[in-house]
Amino acid sequence: MIYRVNQRIVQLRALIAILFVAGFAIASPNAHAKTEWGARVEAQVVQSELDQDDGDDIDSSGFGLRGDINFTLTPSEKTTIAVDTTARVFEYNDDDRDTREIYGAALTISQKLSDHVELRLRARRIENIAVLEAGSADQTSAEARLQLKHGNNRVRVAAEYRTRDYDITGNPDGDGYKISVQYNRRIGPYQWVRLDARHEDMESNESPRRSYNRQVFKLSYSQPIAKRLRLIPSVEYRQWEFDSRVAQGDPERDMRHDEYVAPGLKLAYGRASRGFYADAAAEYRLRNSNDIRYDKNAVRAGLRVGFRF
Repeated sequence: MIYRVNQRIVQLRALIAILFVAGFAIASPNAHAKTEWGARVEAQVVQSELDQDDGDDIDSSGFGLRGDINFTLTPSEKTTIAVDTTARVFEYNDDDRDTREIYGAALTISQKLSDHVELRLRARRIENIAVLEAGSADQTSAEARLQLKHGNNRVRVAAEYRTRDYDITGNPDGDGYKISVQYNRRIGPYQWVRLDARHEDMESNESPRRSYNRQVFKLSYSQPIAKRLRLIPSVEYRQWEFDSRVAQGDPERDMRHDEYVAPGLKLAYGRASRGFYADAAAEYRLRNSNDIRYDKNAVRAGLRVGFRF
């Protein structure tokens, strides 16, 4: 088991090294490569009725700060190489939960294959993130994404392989994949319709309770209502099931299965590039679970304020 874990880590580190070498090899022949630095600072407040994080972001009440620094190298019109670093701290309102400190870095190489097709390769390492199957985990991942864009239509298809080291007793590990598809239809400036779908699967032989599969579907629409101000209604559906968690209170003692539908509304201000930005969002999760501890609806609201340099 230890050999298997070490082998995965070595393979992912080798992939990151290959991406670095490839990036510099692409850039070195071009003395006129463009370089650009950027940064972001952000404050976040979350008010939630949820007792646990469902993954992807922090769902529990509290206050956080975040800082990002990025470096972009453009050796040609068709190639972009980016290095991103992030540091984040989140203080939970619950005194029984430790302050979450997150650190991460990513390397991304984007290559335009034609006027309408772009390939992106991304390697990332991030520590102490909130995940569905455990309170905290360190994650290493590698992703390939293909983008097709024609007129006002854009399609993105991505596949990502992830390994996770869980910050729990015994320090077990897990690995798995995520496959995602996104369709975006641009209607006008800051006005679009977007459909996201993904399937993900995680397995842990050392801690079978961490193994799960999940499907997510989301439909959102952006409507500008003033200069740089837009209203974004959305609806999201999620379902997931664990491989080895018996649902508490289930008369059949089936494995735990959860799902929710979440209508949401976001008010967003700012540009996608530099400058001040802010958004306020709220969603109501209509949740169903065969585990009595999680079979309840909940509201999650959040406010973000930041500045991109």
